[in-house]
Amino acid sequence: MPTTILNYNEEIINFLEDVNYGMNEPQFNHLATIIEGIINIGDKVSISKIAENIVKAKDKSCISRFLSNSPWDDELLNSNRLAYIKELLNNELCSDDIGFLVIDDTVNRKNIRTKSMEALDFHYSHSLGKPCWSHCLITSHFVGGAYSVPLQFKPYYRDIKCDELGLPFQSKTDIAKEFIQNFDKPSKLKKIYILMDSWYTSNSLIDEALSENYHLIGGVRSNRNFYPNGNKIKISEFANNLDPNTLDSVTVKGKEYKVYRYQGNIAQIDNKVLLISFEARKDGFEKPVYILSTDTALDNRTIIDYYSVRWNIETSYQYFKENLGLDQYRIRSRISIERYFLICFLAYTFLEVLRVSNKVLPFKTIGETIIHHKNETAKRFIRYIYYQARQNVPLKNIYNLLKLPA
Repeated sequence: MPTTILNYNEEIINFLEDVNYGMNEPQFNHLATIIEGIINIGDKVSISKIAENIVKAKDKSCISRFLSNSPWDDELLNSNRLAYIKELLNNELCSDDIGFLVIDDTVNRKNIRTKSMEALDFHYSHSLGKPCWSHCLITSHFVGGAYSVPLQFKPYYRDIKCDELGLPFQSKTDIAKEFIQNFDKPSKLKKIYILMDSWYTSNSLIDEALSENYHLIGGVRSNRNFYPNGNKIKISEFANNLDPNTLDSVTVKGKEYKVYRYQGNIAQIDNKVLLISFEARKDGFEKPVYILSTDTALDNRTIIDYYSVRWNIETSYQYFKENLGLDQYRIRSRISIERYFLICFLAYTFLEVLRVSNKVLPFKTIGETIIHHKNETAKRFIRYIYYQARQNVPLKNIYNLLKLPA
């Protein structure tokens, strides 16, 4: 499929005009250029490829300067993106919908020999099971009604790196608290659940969620103590002595689980529900998953069902990296990298809005939406070639316009 992009997609322009705070025309065009390139080129995207494949694009040095030196307000642009999402959710969600705010982090791995890129450090990778040379990005993701959309994002820098960069240090917990505090609850929703994995679940984040009148459902580390029958024991040790076949059975989204339920203190966390959940398979059971819920009124099936919504953020990381090039940047300065993150989040937000709003061709996933967008780009390219040929435009002229060697 051709990747030469002749004109900006009209839907992208309309979306950017809605979130634009008053960028000048060259800045706005650079923004549209990078978003078109991110969506159409995908995981192998680079500034060079964007400059080569988009007819209206300036050269790569101009695009690089837009990211590193141009005086546009990235914080205000992101605030406008979040305000746009808030208005959309306020208008389209119903009072019967339940909202979920998911918080997690991801690492963008770089070659260990990469030294010129600012703010790289060793961050723990869950997929590798060890630290890797990377940038770490903490994000929040909202799921409610038909929408599954990325909200806030913030790079995480270790305290030593913050000293080096002259930045105030924030722990991952501090950033997660900030996300909960700054979350604008859609106006019609009565219930919000904060979802997180066992790396984030803690007393301080539970207290933060409850202070905002949200409940929290999160994973629990296996080495935490709890008190079944009044006896202190590690969760993993207790789980090892359970026979899943003797436990209560629940079915969630076609999968069967055997579940042990406990209500009481978990480590230093007071009076919460803990589920020890074994997913059934043909030849036995998966390793147990430990899930905490501050909403003690929920039954086992609902807790597991709600916790599974957390997977939306993992799926978003996959789309971000495999389809939108979130980890493919080769720019050097920290401000350029953080601005690039923002543009990736703008692209994803646009695609999610397009996915939900397209009633003629309903898309189930962001992946399907991206394919549709690429198909529309290809159609515009083919139509252009067709009309140029009909008008007997010399081939050399077409090559020149498309930035192709004759």
